[in-house]
Amino acid sequence: MSLPIMTVSGIRGVVNETIDPLFISRISYLQTRAVRGGAIVVGRDTRPSGAAFAKAAFRGIRAAGGTPVDLGIAPTPTTCLAASATGASGGVILTASHNPIRYNGYKMVHSSGRLYRGSEAEAVYAAFHNKEYPSDKKLSGFPETAEKKVDAAALHIDRICAHIDVRKIRAAKLCIAVDSINGAAGAVFPSLLEALGVAWVGVYNNLDGDFVHNPEPRPEHLNNLSALLRCRTDCWGGFAFDPDADRLATMGEHGEAISEELTLAFALRNLLARARLPVATNLSTSMVIDDVAEGFGATVIRSKIGEANVVEAMERHGCGYGGEGNGGVIYPPVVAARDGLTAMALILELMAQTSQRITQLASSLPHYCIVKEKITCSAGDASLLINRLTSRFSSEKHDLTDGLKIIREYGWVHLRASNTEPIIRCYAEARTAQQARDLADMVIREATTPQQRHT
Repeated sequence: MSLPIMTVSGIRGVVNETIDPLFISRISYLQTRAVRGGAIVVGRDTRPSGAAFAKAAFRGIRAAGGTPVDLGIAPTPTTCLAASATGASGGVILTASHNPIRYNGYKMVHSSGRLYRGSEAEAVYAAFHNKEYPSDKKLSGFPETAEKKVDAAALHIDRICAHIDVRKIRAAKLCIAVDSINGAAGAVFPSLLEALGVAWVGVYNNLDGDFVHNPEPRPEHLNNLSALLRCRTDCWGGFAFDPDADRLATMGEHGEAISEELTLAFALRNLLARARLPVATNLSTSMVIDDVAEGFGATVIRSKIGEANVVEAMERHGCGYGGEGNGGVIYPPVVAARDGLTAMALILELMAQTSQRITQLASSLPHYCIVKEKITCSAGDASLLINRLTSRFSSEKHDLTDGLKIIREYGWVHLRASNTEPIIRCYAEARTAQQARDLADMVIREATTPQQRHT
């Protein structure tokens, strides 16, 4: 069996093709051995393969002398919080995030509640490649059961509510629409909204792992949420999660498309009004973040793509807040990880404070146009291609922190190898749609054959 993708963003593979229970037992053994045992919390999203993978993780943890703690279906941020709140040695999240249902994956959680940094993950990967795990026969001799089960959702909700004005939200009598794509957010958000006194309606909020539409929470994938909102007059907006709930997208109260790039901007409008602290985000996140931060006199630090890289930049530069333009918000007083549930609460608080619905909040922000493209490419070819394009555009103002980012006065285009798929991501942003399209096309023409180009 060939191996899954293993990067700073975790491990992702096609179930029983590049990732299977045996792989999970091996990698969980190595992670547990690296932290010298102790309690390891295990959460999973709703994918059908998740239950079997959890059993495999329990076996690997026990083989390394650890104590597996079952969180059941739990979002990524909930699992991260549980690792720190329970004093565990670390955590495991079994998820492939926004990848299609035939995928699953594995993320490693530090005892502090953040995801593993690149160097920490690479040490575990190196041990795996060196085959520093027990034989299949020895692994199979350990029980595939957890020592105990913990209600991590309650921990997460309590922590969120401790950092927002619950009374103000309750007094606003908000109603929203939610699409959690039958993923892990459904294990937490209904109780969170009940605690906040927020009424809700929704589509696809079962815990059955039936990913009815493309799991990435982008406007073009949320047609049924839009249709629901168009039929309502009482909703203040829509909220859509990805399968492991570390990302959140919003939608206008009448079903209007809202870019997922605005999720972080909305959250920062709330947070920066509390304290004007530096913000960290990645190189591909919208310029709207710079505008919001500038309005409060705050600085923005740009990092390589990948949540772990953003969190590391936050720690290095003393940033109070962070996130990514894919709908990820990082607010360390709750948890040092992207957290769609905290993002929802912060936006609800902002709505209550301003008495503004989602479209009103969006209209108050500067408008940029962003294009997001993909190019099919293997990892080795990606490096060669980006090197070639760096030479081709050497006369342009550029940033080589992560791939190639060409920067112009009116916008930018960023080309980099994906951490989670065998593709190159090409993002371009500018003041007009045509400018963004032209920037993307400029590099795509140089990079691809016609057969490689797709959205």
